[in-house]
Order: sequence, then structure tokens, then C-alpha cells
Amino acid sequence: MKQVSIFSLLATAVCVCSLNSCDLLDSLNRNEQKNDDDETVAIDWSDPDWYSTYFWDRTDREKAGLRGPVKKWHISNYTTYDEYEYDREGRLIKESYVNIDKPEFNHSCIYIYDSKGHCTRKEYVGSSDDAPDYTIFEYNNTGKYVALEWFMMGPEVSGAENGIQKDLSRATRVIEQPFSKVYEDVTYSFNADGNLVIRQSSYEIYQTTGEREDKGSSEFTIVYENDYPKSLASDKLRFEIVDITWYPNGMYKDFIYKEENAYNFDTGWDTHTYKMLDNPRYLAVETFDLEGKASISGLVPKWMRKTYDTHFDIVKNEEDYGDEDYTPGAEPSYTDTWTEYTYDKYGNWVTRVEHVVARYTGQESDTNIQRVMEYFD
Repeated sequence: MKQVSIFSLLATAVCVCSLNSCDLLDSLNRNEQKNDDDETVAIDWSDPDWYSTYFWDRTDREKAGLRGPVKKWHISNYTTYDEYEYDREGRLIKESYVNIDKPEFNHSCIYIYDSKGHCTRKEYVGSSDDAPDYTIFEYNNTGKYVALEWFMMGPEVSGAENGIQKDLSRATRVIEQPFSKVYEDVTYSFNADGNLVIRQSSYEIYQTTGEREDKGSSEFTIVYENDYPKSLASDKLRFEIVDITWYPNGMYKDFIYKEENAYNFDTGWDTHTYKMLDNPRYLAVETFDLEGKASISGLVPKWMRKTYDTHFDIVKNEEDYGDEDYTPGAEPSYTDTWTEYTYDKYGNWVTRVEHVVARYTGQESDTNIQRVMEYFD
């Protein structure tokens, strides 16, 4: 199971043309392309069946927006990268961090599943010096869409596709140290009002004496509406997620993410308003707005606008920074673009040109990003 977040093809023109718009998209709708060996590749652009599957009932591979029987993939441009591996059924079975120059830092997480497709164990595999570290999962909330305590994090909504786990009732992490075992236990249960109660506790058990030392505990509630998360607020947390709405396919539609910030002298909170992209493929942010003034110049954009192509791959990201009041329609401080996409026969991109403007310095760079895809036969 991934870390212990949200949703028929709709209109195919999704914020597509405006850069000189179609200059960005000159190759996107071709049914054939040349590969690196100068061979012609026919691309299958038909909608996969899983486009019509409810988001939280999809496989890990489908939630990642990957088309076809993908086995592994990674970005190959850099000396360090993350690699993702799936089984034939599309379940994530291994996440690896690879450091080509310093292989002693390589590590991975292995996921083990039961006959129902539930991940029952996640195991960290590092060097021989690392303590055994694994998490055991239980599933007794049958038919429930269980939101994890961090199920959406901004401003890029990191990890959101893993933030809801169907049926989950407990996650217990165990770290086996030389003379003790450290436990981090999280339980998920629904109260009489239909809201999700999350209880967290940590403790250590010493092997020589069997003594248990409690390290701390907390409890908070995620309010549900019509069987789905509506809001999360607790004095135990430094953030809140409120006013969540949903697309019919189970993806987030929009929500407000609030984060405590002592440097925001007006309210003590930064308030982020999100609108997610209406599409059948990815969980993707379309717009992001920071209410009021940026509390620390340069750390969080005041607003963000993203543009996607007809295949729902990103082509433009605009952001605005600064201490002055937010002004709707203002020119962005920075604009990044992704162009010259090429695809394999399944319709997964394999190369693209990334134009990025460095924050603070304004230095611009172009990188030809390459994605290595491996498929089952």
C-alpha cells in the first residue's frame, strides 16, 4: 500500500490553446510518431476502459494515469531517480530510490497483497545497517472510503492519489531496533454520525524487560457527507481541509486547505483555495489561490494556473509571488512550459521539453526529459 488522497471522457479541449496555443500542441494529436530508431509508431488514442471506473476503485497504475500494461517506469535524465514497479494486475509492488553515483543510498519499499487485492504489508528495504522497518495494514471498514490524516497537501496536492484507502481500518508501523521495537499505530473507525475518527499512538517496547513506554497519542475526526470526506479540522493539527466537493467520477472538484503560519499576522493562517481539473485520467490541480497576502515572500505562490493538453498532460504552469495583495488577472511572475511531447504506442509520453524559470533568480533552462517505460508482454 502506498504511503499511509481524490476523481467518460469529458470535453477534449481542456484549457488547451493559449500560448500561441497550438504551437505547444503541434504533435499531440498525431496517430503516428517516429521513435528513437526512426521507426514509425502507431499510437492508440482510444479511451482505456478504466476511464469510466470510479477513481478510488482503480488500480495503482490507473490512478497514476498510465495507459497499457506498464510494468516499470522512471525519469532517466538524472543520477538519482524514483522507479515504480507494478504487477500484471496494476498494483504497485515496489517503489525504489536509485542513486547511480552513490548506490549505498539506494532503498526501496515493497508492497505485499492478499487475495482481495488489499495491501497487507509495506516493507522498507535499505542497507544492511538499517533497522527492519515495516507496516501492517488491516481492512475492517468494508465498503468505506477511508481518508488518511494527510489526504491532501498543498499547493501541488502531493500524494493525493494515495490519500483514500478503501476498507482500511488500521496501520501499524514497526521499527525493530537492537534492544527495542518502536510502534506507530493508527486506527480508523466511523462513529454514530458517520464521521471518521482517527486515533494515533506511538510507543516503544524494550526486549529485555518487556516494558512499554508510551510516546504520545492524538485523536481527531474527519467529517463525512454522503459517505465522502467533507472537512478536517482539529487543534491537534496545524492544517485544515474544508468545503470539499467531488466530481461524479470520485476525483476532488474543489476544496480549501488552511495551514497555520505565525508569519501571517492578519489571521495566523494561510488559506489556499483549489480547483481540480475535470478529466477522466489524472488527479491534477487546475487553479490555486492564496487568500490575502503571501505571508512569506517567495515561499508560496499567491496564485497558480495550470494548462493541460487534450490527453491531460501538462503544457503550462503560471505562478505569481510577492508581498503585495493578490490581484485577479495579474501577470504571472513565472511561466513554465512542457512542449514537443512524443508518445509510445499506448499513448504514454516518453519525451518532452521542459522549460523552467528558476524562482528567485529568474534563470531559464530547457531540458529534454526522457521517461523509460517497461511493459508486460
